[in-house]
Order: sequence, then C-alpha cells, then structure tokens
Amino acid sequence: MRLMKKLIFSLFLSVPFFAFSEVFFDFEGTLQGWESVYNGQLLSVSPNFVSSGKNSLALNVSGWKESWIRVEGDFDWLRYDKLIMDIYIFSKTKNYVSFICYIKDKNWTWFQTDLFRPDLNEKTRIVIDISDTAMWQPSTGLAAWDSYTKRNIREFGMKFFFYQPFSGSIHIDNIQLVGDSGDPQIFLFNFRANTQTVTRYDKFEVSFEIPIVFDNPFDPEEIDIIGEFISPSKRKICVPAFFTRDYLRRLEQEGEQLYPYGKHQWMIRFAPEEIGEYKYKILIRFNGKFYDFDCGGFECVNGLNPGFVRWDENDPSCLSFSNGEFFYPIGHVIRSPDDVRTPYKYEFQTDKGKGTFAYDEYFRKMNDNLENYIRMWMSAWWVGIEWTPAYAQHYEGIGRYSLENSWKLDYVLDIARKYDIYIVLTLINHGQFSIRPDAEWWDNPYNVINGGFLNSPDEFFYNQEAEKWFCKRLRYIVARWGYSTQIAFWELWNEVDLTGYYDSKNVRLWHEKIIPILKEMDPWKHNVTSHICRPQADPMVWIAKGLETLVSNAYSPTIVDTMREYYFKRKPFNKPMQIHEYGVGRNAKELENNLHAGIWTSSLSPMLGTALFWWWPFIDKKDLYFHYKAVAKFLKGLDRRGKNFQLSTARVVSTSGEGLTKAQVTGIQNEDSAYLWVYDSTIFNSRVPAEKAELIQNVKLVLEIFKDGFYNIEFWDTYKGEKISSFEKDFSKGECEIIIKSFVKDIAIKIELKK
Repeated sequence: MRLMKKLIFSLFLSVPFFAFSEVFFDFEGTLQGWESVYNGQLLSVSPNFVSSGKNSLALNVSGWKESWIRVEGDFDWLRYDKLIMDIYIFSKTKNYVSFICYIKDKNWTWFQTDLFRPDLNEKTRIVIDISDTAMWQPSTGLAAWDSYTKRNIREFGMKFFFYQPFSGSIHIDNIQLVGDSGDPQIFLFNFRANTQTVTRYDKFEVSFEIPIVFDNPFDPEEIDIIGEFISPSKRKICVPAFFTRDYLRRLEQEGEQLYPYGKHQWMIRFAPEEIGEYKYKILIRFNGKFYDFDCGGFECVNGLNPGFVRWDENDPSCLSFSNGEFFYPIGHVIRSPDDVRTPYKYEFQTDKGKGTFAYDEYFRKMNDNLENYIRMWMSAWWVGIEWTPAYAQHYEGIGRYSLENSWKLDYVLDIARKYDIYIVLTLINHGQFSIRPDAEWWDNPYNVINGGFLNSPDEFFYNQEAEKWFCKRLRYIVARWGYSTQIAFWELWNEVDLTGYYDSKNVRLWHEKIIPILKEMDPWKHNVTSHICRPQADPMVWIAKGLETLVSNAYSPTIVDTMREYYFKRKPFNKPMQIHEYGVGRNAKELENNLHAGIWTSSLSPMLGTALFWWWPFIDKKDLYFHYKAVAKFLKGLDRRGKNFQLSTARVVSTSGEGLTKAQVTGIQNEDSAYLWVYDSTIFNSRVPAEKAELIQNVKLVLEIFKDGFYNIEFWDTYKGEKISSFEKDFSKGECEIIIKSFVKDIAIKIELKK
C-alpha cells in the first residue's frame, strides 16, 4: 500500500470552503454502534482528546500489533464528496502506526483507502475523497468504486497496524460527510462502442457514464435515455438505454458465484436490419430538460446471422428468419439450470447451483445433436429481475432490477448465439402470483405485506399501479435484450391459469392491453405468446387479440392420443400451436419412451415445432440428446411453408386383412407427400406400458388422397436417424398401400412424389 504523507493532509485543509457538511458520528454519550472486532481491545466514549463536543471514541490497546474497529448499518453517502475525521494516537513509547479506512457495499464487496500514517501524540485531520473518481480499492473482487457504491454501505471501519506491539489509545472524533451543492451537469464520459462495423442482425453496443447518480436509474420518469438510430433508408428506430454493471463468474464449491467488475454504466444495444451507414445520437430527458448528443455512426455489413424469428410472410402458420430461411423449432425445456422436482426417484444425482456454467454444457450438447430451441423462465431463482430483497440481496423491490440476474441472461443469450439456440423467454412464472400450487405470492414485492400495493394476486390483472410498474419492467427487458435474434418469443406467462383467484375475462383483457404495449416498445417485433397449464383451457384467453400462438401442457402416458387431441381442440381457433411441456413416466424406461413418442408425434403434426419435454436434467444425465438428432435428420430439408400439411388419415392393418394390430400410425400428409411415425401402441401410447418390446411384422400401411404418380418411399431408424431402406411405388392405379418393414418399437416413413 502507498503511504499517505502528512503533506497531503495539509493540502486538503487548504480548501477554504465546502458547500455543506453533516456530522456522521460525534460520539456524544454513546458508541453509536461502533465495536472492536478483536476481543481484549476496549472501545469506549472518552472525554480526552476531543475535537468537537464533549467526547471522542477511544480504543484502548495493550500490546497488540493490529486493531480493527467498525460500525454496521445502512449508510447513504450519495450526496457527499469527502469524509473528514480527527484522529489522535496517544502513546508513551516510540512506534509507527498506519491505518486504512474501508467500507463494505450492499454486495459486501470490501473497498479500502490507501495507507495513512499519522504522527503519534498529535491531532491529525484526515480528509478522504469519496467522490465518484476516488481511488478506493476493492480487496475482494474487481468492482470499481463509483457513486452507486456509496448509496448502500453496509459497513464502515478502520484497521490499524503497528510496527511494534502497541500500548496506548486511539481517539477518533467529529466524523463528517461533506458535499457540494452545485447544480448537476449532464454529459457523457467514458463513451465506448463495441465496433464501428457490425454484421447485419448482430449486436451494436455503446456504453457510457453520466456524472449524476440517480435515486432510481431504472425509472424512466426520473432519467430517460434513448438511443435514436437512423437507418440507411432513413428509418428512425428508438431504443432505450439501460443501467448495468459487469460481473465475473466463478464455479465454486457452493455453486456459481458472481463478482462485480468495474463501474456502473449505461448501455444501448441495437441490432441493425439494413446494410449500409447508420447514424445515431443519444437523447436524455432529466429534470424537465432535454439533452442531445450526436454520436456519429457505424457501418452495417452482411454476415452469417439469419436474423429474427418471425412468422413467415407467405405462410403465417410457419416460422422463418429475417433472411427468408425456414425455421422449425426442435428442442426441450431448460427452465433454469436445475430442478428440485423429479418425475420418479432418479438413480442419479442432479447438479445444483451451476448457473450459467450449466448452460455452457446444455447448449453444446444440444448443438451437437441438432437441437435449436429451449424455453426458459425469468423466475426469482434464475434470471428474474424484479423481486423482494428478503429473497436475495441482489433484489431491491419494485422497479429496481437485479443486475446480477441481468448479467446471467446476457451470458445465456451470448452462448445461445454461439450454439444457434433460440429461446422462448418466459417473463412471469405462475408461482409469483399463485397461492397454490408453487406459491410465491407471499414473497412477491407487489404484495402489500412486502410493501407493495396488491391485496390479492388477481389484482395484478386490473390494478393500474401494477400495470405501470410492469410496463417499466418490460421497457428494461426490451432495452437490454430486444436486440437479440436468439429470442424467438416473449412468453408473457407460464401457466397463467394457476394464478390466484384466476378470472378468464380479466386475464384476456390484460393480454389484449399489454401485448400492443410490448409490441410498440420492441423495435424488432419479437413474437408474443402466453402459456396456459391445463390442456383443455382456456378458450376465453385463446381468443385474445395479439396472442400469436396457443401453447399449453400435455402430460400423459397416452401421449400420442393426447397430442392429437391437443391439436384438434385448438385447430378451430386458427392460430399456430405448440406444446410447451410434457413428460411422464414411473421409471427411466417409461419416461424415455414418453420423451421419444412426444418428439415424433409432435414433429409429425401440423404444429409449429416439436413439443418441449420438461425433464431436462433427465435428458442431460441420461445423455438422451440423440433422440432429437434422429428426428432432426429425418426432417432435414423439409420446408413446411405452403405445404398445407394435415394430420394423416393413414392406418396400419394386418397384411391378412383388417384385423387388429398393436401397430398404430400418426403423421402429416398432403396430396403428394407424407411423413409418418408407425409405433407399438403398447409401448408408447398406453396407461400401463408393456414391459417388453416385441417384433412387429406382417402389417401394412393404408393411405388416402394421394395424387397419381411414382413415389419415393423410405424407412427410417428413429433412434439413429438413418435411412434403413427405400424403394419406389406407383400410386397411379388407386392403390395406396405399403408393406411395412418388420420393426421393434417404432419406425418412421417418408413418402414423397417423385419429381
């Protein structure tokens, strides 16, 4: 540590005037919460060596080489630039004494000053810089001192170091905080752009600081900062700035730990959709005044990013990218890094607390097996940003967002881009407003018992104050993550019908109000959906204007029948649909069969993507990703746009006639092609699944409504994703029957008109 010489003290004293000051501690009568960390060193109020009032704080030491005193509390130094105190070290023997001052911020990060060395037996006034540019050093982590650090100080203290064992007393008095009452000035500094040449649809990012600390930097009513971008075609796109800080992650014994890194700052993120030169500026509204900063421009060039996932212009039942490529979602749920619940008593241990490190592994394995899609929640225990401080210290209640969890979501989206994974991002899970099941209502900051304004969870859907604060949260979400092409859908709710005192009308009206607001906020117009738990409910919400898909659950041992019924139940509403949760089984074998059957049934249906299996730790620990690779290879090259696929009416019969067989079939077809899954119904579609799979033979496929012509027919292994055999057949004579190759458990069939 550097030594602070006496000359420095006198230089500070030469400053003749401070705008205002406040006594922090005067020790008139009590210790005011101060304590000695070391037993055997007495801390007391003393009438000796007083610089103000009648008393000082005295620390009596006898033969020690170190002392440590501190005070805990909830201190706000935001308005102050200097900390002043008087110190007198009394000793009858010669010694050398030095000390540091330190604070611990709201994250318990330790910041300390350089080393001071006052003279013995002489009163010294210490003046410490606590301004935004002060040189307080973090001794834990790599966080940088800034004005936001000063807002929430949990502990202030001093550590003394003695060259020789010290006997004497240390007196401290008149600790003051001093500030400058000058008018705040708005300007940008430490301005940085991540690039001057950005590839199309990728992230352009600027960061900067403002020399003012805001009480709530997340609230646009207090400080409103907008990035205004002018595209090559002169289109104006506005994106809010967001408040943030950086973190470093480590995987430790107790799980993932985040450590603050650097200063708090502002950022603007933007994804350009046009090739050419962009211009941009930053607009600030503060204290009724407006500020305009021209920031120059950047160039957008072609790249490999296919763009945003949107409804196809020519076939709105299908998804495609901005560049026109067809997109078919193949994936499963990864709600959060781990799950404490299990469908059966696992024979393996699930990982706990790995955080973003878990997604590194999940996404790599998914990419290796041709998966491209997940569903993830912004829950309190994962990447939720607004919750009660009693739950975790990084939460600060309504309208103040968790920067730790925000950083985690940043990271997940970055690696999703690396591994070509697209995400349904669920903004609210049902538990947050549920009294049962999965009740989290009692921890919700909107609840009056936690200082909020809602007396019951159903009020969220019609309370104006709740709407105001939720829309502010949406604004931050769009500002920070709207740029990301990896977000396929904003999913407003998970299982909204499980919220407390559920009312269909209120929920529908809420969606019809919020969805246009979200769409207006989002310059990139991400798709919007909302999830309902019960597979048969709620048509009253399904019809909500702006709700772009119908998504729900399909937990069932008779998974084929359930998924087909799911499709027929929703088909009259003329909206794309998908199953967002499924998966049951009393043991590993049954659960894997349910996984397999759900993938093939849903992917060979007119739904917009595969059904999303829930039990992701099971997939990972059992290494079952290959099921997805098999179906992806089977579907490769199948562009469903404009094909008008319907559920096939094909059936399987015995070759000896119309007799019963346990082989069944499901799939999609049109007039010149069919993609079918033939399966053993006793294994994949039974409430009491058969224990043993047997060879199925002597069966044939009977099809209807095909054009006359020659067809290519392929049989596929549904576990390896490999073609077993192929042949041609003439359907021009009215005959649409195919002898099915003998199989065990299941087989897939492609039938395509020969061009």
